[in-house]
Amino acid sequence: MKRRNHAIVIIVMALLAALALGSGCLYMLYAHDSANHNQPPASSAAGTRESAEQHAQSDQDTAETSRSDTLDRDAVPSPNATLQKASNRIHAVQSAVDSAARSNGGTWSVYVEDLATGAIVNVNDQPMVAASEIKLYVMLAVQDGIEQGTLNTGGQDIDMLMNQMITVSSNAATNQLVLMLGDGDMATGMQRVTQTAARYGFRDSRQLRALADAGTDGTGTENWTSAADCGRFLKELYQGKLVSEQASRSMLDLLLGQTRRAKIPAGVPNGIQVANKTGELSGVENDAAIIWGKDVSGGDHDYVMVVMTSGVVSSTAQQQIAALSAQVYESMTS
Repeated sequence: MKRRNHAIVIIVMALLAALALGSGCLYMLYAHDSANHNQPPASSAAGTRESAEQHAQSDQDTAETSRSDTLDRDAVPSPNATLQKASNRIHAVQSAVDSAARSNGGTWSVYVEDLATGAIVNVNDQPMVAASEIKLYVMLAVQDGIEQGTLNTGGQDIDMLMNQMITVSSNAATNQLVLMLGDGDMATGMQRVTQTAARYGFRDSRQLRALADAGTDGTGTENWTSAADCGRFLKELYQGKLVSEQASRSMLDLLLGQTRRAKIPAGVPNGIQVANKTGELSGVENDAAIIWGKDVSGGDHDYVMVVMTSGVVSSTAQQQIAALSAQVYESMTS
């Protein structure tokens, strides 16, 4: 009995050992299979690396091709030569005007516009004492009244009065025209000059007193305009847009007949057509002009130039305006 029990114990222990050994083997097999299942196959990993390398090489090739195309293009964009020349011209004008405004005595306000491109130089833009530049706006108000049929001439010779006002800058003729605009009342006539100027967009331009050969009427009141207003006035006149094409032509003809040529016209070559209106008072020298410029090959370079000054010595300022005009002409026709 004891031997049989002993044999049974041995058999049980053997079975337990076998079970323990089998369980370990099973665990090892499970762990090995799990590790293999969680990692991609060797062939798959190699394919992924190869695909990534191919994409990277493709991107590098594309970038290099793009750089090569950019650097080797036959037609590289460049600025239009004509526009570049126009830009160079206006920059040269700006430099000349800035220098004159800084170095010349008194206060200078200067406006220059290239009539082909619309490029503008406008230095120290502000209302200035108009002197006889106010006659531009009297001329405008008269032409506007004629066009509208509201001007009562009283049988006076309008053409003669307009010619005297512009070509020889007659104050008497100017005052007569302003009285006509006001139906015999000077204050009403001056108000209509100012209102007409504003209606056409010239808001710095105001007639506040009658014209007097002595310079002022003794009250200290002045008439006002700006270089920019005068410049735009002349541009629209040149374009035939003031009042009507016919009226613009009539006003332009009057300015072409100007007899006072010591300022802007004096700075341009002989034979160059200029239409201008001057203005003078004690310490004030003004001029506003359209210049039909020509370059050395005969090409057209039309422009507007307006110079208004205050606090200057008249003889010196006239020479300085002519000198600046010569610089502007050279720059605009180069």
